[in-house]
Amino acid sequence: MFGYVTFYKDELKIKDYTKFGAYYCGLCKELGRSFNQLVRLGLSYDFTFLSVLLDSLDDEQTEFLNEGCLKHLGKKRPTVCSNPSLKYCADMSVLFMYYKLLDDWTDDHSLISLFAMIPYWFSVRKIYKKYPLQTKILKENLKKLSCLEKGKCKSVDETSHAFAEIMETLFDKGDNDLKRLGYNIGRFIYIADAVNDYETDVKKGKYNPFVYAYPDLNFEQIKENANRSMLITLSMASENYENLKIQKNKELLDNIIYMGLRHQMETAGSKKDKKGRKNGKSI
Repeated sequence: MFGYVTFYKDELKIKDYTKFGAYYCGLCKELGRSFNQLVRLGLSYDFTFLSVLLDSLDDEQTEFLNEGCLKHLGKKRPTVCSNPSLKYCADMSVLFMYYKLLDDWTDDHSLISLFAMIPYWFSVRKIYKKYPLQTKILKENLKKLSCLEKGKCKSVDETSHAFAEIMETLFDKGDNDLKRLGYNIGRFIYIADAVNDYETDVKKGKYNPFVYAYPDLNFEQIKENANRSMLITLSMASENYENLKIQKNKELLDNIIYMGLRHQMETAGSKKDKKGRKNGKSI
């Protein structure tokens, strides 16, 4: 359920592509500094977007350095220096990944999830006391979502609402439009992910909300219904975004909100989208 909130490269200026990469690298290094090197493997575009957005609401100038890393040996890349937005997003990324892996282990007894939890278990203990509200709501809504999926819930609105509330909490920095933006992006991610996983879930006999919501429709008809729902959600997300007081990085954020998410909607369920997101986890 990652990789959906990103830019549309065909319409992105080089300077903004470099800037997004600098936040991506900055968040990656913040994960390593604050926790351990293994949790850096959970880095995603979605939390990179959140770090760009939160930093863009602050009028202080963002510091950049040219730094190297193990993945790009011998090369130095622009990297955003440690700042409050990166620290917060690193904490939320670890918190979310830990409980998602725990949920996967509880539901499917996935050994991969069990072993992947180990570096997160040591890290997440640092976050409990720091963010008790986020921890409580994330746990409750993942449990709610798990119960709905086990009960083969027929309502896409109900299942997507549980995930959307998680994202709303992660975006909650005291601004109602920011919270609602998080909610609508969360709802969008859940629906897009369900469309992308539909055929695989059917083959494996796994839960997918569209299987139970539209048992008599074929995949193309399901995609049409999903696209209508995603379009409405993106419209509401755009309204929330437009009410925010963006201080910097506006062209980059505009690209993500108005083009990147729309592109994800238009390609949801296609082989091109699945391959693109699979290969689009790093810059």
